[in-house]
Amino acid sequence: VTAGIRRDDHERFGAETTARLAGAWRLGEGLSLRASWGEGFKAPSLFQTTFFCCGATEPNDALIPETSEAFDVGLEWGSSDGRLQVGAAVFRQDTENLIDFDFAIGGYLNIAEVESTGLELTGDLALSESLNLSLDYAYIDAEDADGNPLVRLPEHSGDLTLSYDPDGAFSGAVLVRYNGSETNTDTTTLDNWLRVDLTGRYAISDRVEGYGRVENLFDEDYQQILGYGTPGLSGTLGARVRV
Repeated sequence: VTAGIRRDDHERFGAETTARLAGAWRLGEGLSLRASWGEGFKAPSLFQTTFFCCGATEPNDALIPETSEAFDVGLEWGSSDGRLQVGAAVFRQDTENLIDFDFAIGGYLNIAEVESTGLELTGDLALSESLNLSLDYAYIDAEDADGNPLVRLPEHSGDLTLSYDPDGAFSGAVLVRYNGSETNTDTTTLDNWLRVDLTGRYAISDRVEGYGRVENLFDEDYQQILGYGTPGLSGTLGARVRV
């Protein structure tokens, strides 16, 4: 069991005390239950209190700090031989006065109430001594008090990684990344996307290592934020020297 208390004292936005409590309980061979509860406090940043655009003539001077309360509960299980580990957790976070950008006012504002609930799944499987497969998936349902979905936050997202790391000079990994559809600031929907990346390294000697990375292997055309393009097929090659 762990516990903590934090005190924030902001010159402009006042003081706030928050707390956190977390614990884990071993239920049996390889099986554990974990849970945590915590509070949050975030004062508007200097940028958020001074930035304005899009026809606005001044920043929003009515911004106030955001506060939150959250909890999660999860189960984790590992096989006796250590080759397989899986986990599942549910969570909920209630936020008041969430700080977000709004094009309609050309600056930052507070969203009175946001409720986020979700599920996280993780898995890790050793296929052999040198080959490993890992997976993580998240489902997040985040809405404001009027039932509107939170913008730029996909309901479904996840990664699948196949890594190769033998006792040799070469190691590498294949990463498949999925991002589900999400709502834009103009209420339209941004399409989901799937991207494949490659990474690798080669030890030329004890002191010299070559490395490389390929992003967006299949040259997918996608956007993470409406109106902002993303690179197509791209790569990096380099070397590291240890002295």
